[in-house]
Amino acid sequence: MSFTVYSCNIASMKVYFSGSVYYRDDFIGVYEEIVGVLRQMGANVLEHTTKISADQYSSQDDNNRVENYRQVVRWVDQCDLAVVEASFQSTLHMGHEISLLLEKGKPVVALYQKGKEPGMFRAIKDDKIVWVEYGGIKDIGVVLKKAIEVARKSADVRFNFFVSPKILSYLDWVAKNRMVPRAVFLRELIEREMRKDREYIASGE
Repeated sequence: MSFTVYSCNIASMKVYFSGSVYYRDDFIGVYEEIVGVLRQMGANVLEHTTKISADQYSSQDDNNRVENYRQVVRWVDQCDLAVVEASFQSTLHMGHEISLLLEKGKPVVALYQKGKEPGMFRAIKDDKIVWVEYGGIKDIGVVLKKAIEVARKSADVRFNFFVSPKILSYLDWVAKNRMVPRAVFLRELIEREMRKDREYIASGE
């Protein structure tokens, strides 16, 4: 799938980044690229994934573990949106962090490498999470900017309504195959109609 480069301004926004610490040595280049792209976009990045090795993480005493967890919870509370590298579905703490973020209503961009789709995590049905497959480090800048633009739109006021099973099936298909959350797809449909509705435009609303 090809992506359009979007001009996405996240200057002054707080973006929480997380990835598997246990796979840090293998993925440090990816993690640093993600953090670098976010900072180039003007984000205030909240993270420790690039700063602590797996050995350091494993050798912490209980007090440090508790403080690290509290720091993660603070960052989850403070952030405007989150970016996670979620290629490893067996990493328990990644699933927990994603759940915390969604419980707080934070938009989440979940990146995973081609061929490493996190099957269990992908079962999460929430309009605030955007799943993004990427081929390698060189792809990260383009896919991340596109995904963040989509994720930011999901932070708007929620509006609930009922749809038929057939419509829901189509919305699920759109979300899976076009990488567009259901709420974003519906919002864009309405926005297109707004631009075409002459009576609405004439009203000056």
